[in-house]
Amino acid sequence: MSRSLCLILAGIALVIVSCSSSGDGGNQLEANEAPSTTAAPEAGASEDGGNGEDDDTSDGSDVTGLVDNDGNVEVGTPTDEDATDYFELAAEIAVAEDDRSLPPEDPEAPTGAYGYSRYVYTTSSGEIVPSLIEGPRGRQTRCQDLDKNCSYSELKALYDSGEEVPEYLNMDRDTLGELVNQLDRVNAAVMSYDSIADACAAGFVKSTNQNANMGIHMIDPTAGSIALGGEFNPDQPQMVLFAKEDGQTLDGTEIGSCTEDGGWDGPDGFEPVGAVFNLNLTENHPDGFAGDIDNWHIHYNTCIARSADRAVEGSDMGEGGSAVTEQQCQNAGGRFLPVIPSWMMHAYVADDFDAQAGVFSMFNPSVWPRVETDTLKASRTVDTEDALDAPINNFDFGDITAKVGETIRFSNSDSLPHTVTAGTAFDPSAQFDSGILGTGQSFDLSFDTAGSYELFCVLHPDMTAVIEVE
Repeated sequence: MSRSLCLILAGIALVIVSCSSSGDGGNQLEANEAPSTTAAPEAGASEDGGNGEDDDTSDGSDVTGLVDNDGNVEVGTPTDEDATDYFELAAEIAVAEDDRSLPPEDPEAPTGAYGYSRYVYTTSSGEIVPSLIEGPRGRQTRCQDLDKNCSYSELKALYDSGEEVPEYLNMDRDTLGELVNQLDRVNAAVMSYDSIADACAAGFVKSTNQNANMGIHMIDPTAGSIALGGEFNPDQPQMVLFAKEDGQTLDGTEIGSCTEDGGWDGPDGFEPVGAVFNLNLTENHPDGFAGDIDNWHIHYNTCIARSADRAVEGSDMGEGGSAVTEQQCQNAGGRFLPVIPSWMMHAYVADDFDAQAGVFSMFNPSVWPRVETDTLKASRTVDTEDALDAPINNFDFGDITAKVGETIRFSNSDSLPHTVTAGTAFDPSAQFDSGILGTGQSFDLSFDTAGSYELFCVLHPDMTAVIEVE
């Protein structure tokens, strides 16, 4: 395999980050219509839509939600008839035709979280561009929380203990045993290299510099080309990841590279931290590891280095994720790929780098620069400067704490529509309702009074959350 082909097949997003967001502020619709991006009215903007006494809810709090073109709040408790309308509207929203495809319509604002949501869209040169697809459509089995046993060592200990398999893993004991066996094999493959020099001696090729919380991607040319139909083999991952403390701050020359005679001309200290697998880009999410916690991903609008010794400047998959336009990539001297033609999966199985964000997480907080798991998730969420981000990821609203008067922006990163509706399915409220939110659509909400506010999704009533307003 040629060196240039190895670089293309690596599939690592070496990209220039440019993330911003803006609310629509104008396309405001009634509660039973499908909104695009909606914006909250200014507090006290009108007698019907601000702080007037006529707007007080039963608990004495004021809420801003969907507004009509005159700035008046349009709220209403979803009735059975409304719910029927919502399901009919949801059925009319165009969704991705298969697991590998994007929805037919781009969102109006960036949305998503790298490694935590199904879709990620970012802003590049003023354009909203897709950056990532991760996992199958619909509900995914994600195992990325600290209170769950999701790292390699935790999964192994759980199986060895003989204890009952937690429901969140969505697998039986035999499947867990098969998964642990596969991970043991990946661990043996990764730990067979004591150093990056060993990988060079085995014929590996350096594909990237050290990405933060991830590492250097070293390709094994003998592990099966993506273009030729690489197969899943836990004993031989397509790539092994290496990292060292502060290695992500080094440029290509300082980091070093494999020499023609199989040596390493860079500094010592790079340790194996994990593996990367690549499979052909099929329509359906691939079968790989046992169980459903392996959410494979696809990169879109990617800029890769033309040489293994030269990374695209400023392109370390920075905070919040990233994507580029073709012109940006050319200006940076890189090679532009509209879509990397493979499903990709990371597996952090190295002995000293247990991934508390999950064995199959895209980023590992134990790999330099080491961070807390919650901090890592926040840093990978697409940021909106004018609002508090409340992304809807994998049918989950997450934990939401806001200040009085602060705009909360709910954005749907899932493959199916949702609503942001006050109350619960058993006790809906007239305080606020987003209407149908398709992929990438958002809804702004703010509160004038501190308190706890329940919400749910009309289409998926088990999706609930409580907004804490301080």
